[in-house]
Amino acid sequence: MMFLLKCQRCGNRMKYQTNSSVIGKRKACVYCNFSMDVRKSVLREIFE
Repeated sequence: MMFLLKCQRCGNRMKYQTNSSVIGKRKACVYCNFSMDVRKSVLREIFE
């Protein structure tokens, strides 16, 4: 599963791929290094 995330601090968008549930996962922004909750940052799921 691949998701499009939006950083809560800088507003940039990035892709995030996982094989499991996103509940309780955290990801650091690749632009500003802000650590955010993945579930709250998901804009949409990407189907490729």
